[in-house]
Amino acid sequence: MSTEQQLAAVVSAANSLTNVVTGKVGEIDRAVADARRAYDAQLLDLKSRLPRLAVTKNFNLYPSADGKLIENWGIHGEVTCTKLRSITTVSQAAGRPQADVDFMLQIQADVREQFPGFDIRASEYWRTIVNVWQMKWATADVSPWLAFPYTVDTALANGTGAVPLNSYITMGAFVRVVEGGIAGAWSYGAEKGKWRWCSTVVSPSELFGAYYHLHPMRTSASGVVEVMLAGACTGVVTNPGDWGTMLALS
Repeated sequence: MSTEQQLAAVVSAANSLTNVVTGKVGEIDRAVADARRAYDAQLLDLKSRLPRLAVTKNFNLYPSADGKLIENWGIHGEVTCTKLRSITTVSQAAGRPQADVDFMLQIQADVREQFPGFDIRASEYWRTIVNVWQMKWATADVSPWLAFPYTVDTALANGTGAVPLNSYITMGAFVRVVEGGIAGAWSYGAEKGKWRWCSTVVSPSELFGAYYHLHPMRTSASGVVEVMLAGACTGVVTNPGDWGTMLALS
């Protein structure tokens, strides 16, 4: 065999080896991707099994005795609250007004832009009344927070108005920004002019004594937002279909 033939054979063998290695690398990449998907699916399944118990009061936003504020909520002094409507527990067939059904269908249509399969069951029976509030402000001081729900243990000797950061917690709300802007806490993902299911999941921080006040910050000097079903619960909630009146232990 001539030198040229030997070199050609070596090159051919090298090319064949390269193809084999490339194929194996591709197989390894696909196997790693498949394993990652399986791991993520198992992790999501595990998180979905965590108990979902309210850690804040008054998800339904019931009004205070005088009707001017939201019961068991801290409201910034610059923010004016107005209850816009109360959606009854009864179905449309049993008496829910058409205006309320239409209102809920608008929320459903907006949220379906995020979650196409979302069904708010606008005509069906609900477990509890759902209240919708407007929050409005015309000035913003050096600490322009908006509003936050008190924790379920606020009245206890060891309780406070903030949630501890030592467990998985989902905070969220249905929010529509009419004017201005807000950011953070239960308003993550809010958009102007659209109802959005806003949410974020907080993981355990491993920081001793760490806590968090669940109030969005006002990012504009003036503004108007509408809010429904706001608060926080234990566990991980990733779909608005699972967001509603949470069971609370007392």
